[in-house]
Amino acid sequence: MELGFLGLGIMGKAMAKNLLQNGFKVTIWNRTLSKCEELVEYGASIGDTPAAVVKKCKYTIAMLSDPSAALSVVLDKDGVLEQMCSGKGYIDMSTVDADTSTKISEVISKKGGYFLEAPVSGSKKPAEDGQLVILAAGEKSLYDEIIPAFNVLGKKSFFLGEVGNGAKMKLVVNMIMGSMINAFSEGLVLSDRSGLSQQTLLEVLELGAVATPMFKMKGPAMIQNNYAPAFPLKHQQKDMRLALALGDENAVSMPVAAAANEAFKKARNMGFGDHDFSAVYETVKSLGDSK
Repeated sequence: MELGFLGLGIMGKAMAKNLLQNGFKVTIWNRTLSKCEELVEYGASIGDTPAAVVKKCKYTIAMLSDPSAALSVVLDKDGVLEQMCSGKGYIDMSTVDADTSTKISEVISKKGGYFLEAPVSGSKKPAEDGQLVILAAGEKSLYDEIIPAFNVLGKKSFFLGEVGNGAKMKLVVNMIMGSMINAFSEGLVLSDRSGLSQQTLLEVLELGAVATPMFKMKGPAMIQNNYAPAFPLKHQQKDMRLALALGDENAVSMPVAAAANEAFKKARNMGFGDHDFSAVYETVKSLGDSK
């Protein structure tokens, strides 16, 4: 199977590399072309534009940073839409809101193409290991055709029905994750300020009902102030904002998520936007630093 792949950020690069290492022919594109060079060593071809990639490939996957990027890659000059036609499939694995997915679906369909949204749950390490959870919605026939690629990229794929459902599910998941990392940060600071060992707290949590892979993975690095980005904080804050908007649409009260979003915004203002989302810990620490 030959695939196009648009977007080689932290996630996209790992995903495209996995596909190449598992026998797929992949034509890649990225706004910063230098990011393509490493994957050429693994057998990738480079497309000059998104349109060129779509022209060459029956199926094209996109993994982009936000709704604006997802729309521009489709709609701008030399974009996906210019070469979209009957029989071609477009799979957007970016985390966006349901309205953005719907807009992309509509323009792809008008050109005769097939559309699938397929945001993923997971960060850099699961992407590298092919252990993502894929939340797909849209054209079921395209889902069935692209499953061989999904099986390489993820440990499980869900088909959630109509376009928008994948985007909504991803926002709910990331909203919960963002709220949890904030509570975890408060616990780490509280234990430290109370004269307790943070390392012991991690061990206690791991043995109890609130044990999670996220706490186990992030905790030791947070204690060491190591925020190498697996999932950039600015993208987590974007997802919190979109999740809160979804809450507004459905009249769902979300005070915990709203408070977490404020913490992420503060962290961005403190200069941690490009650090891992666990750097929100710094906002909690900063509240007592002057004492």
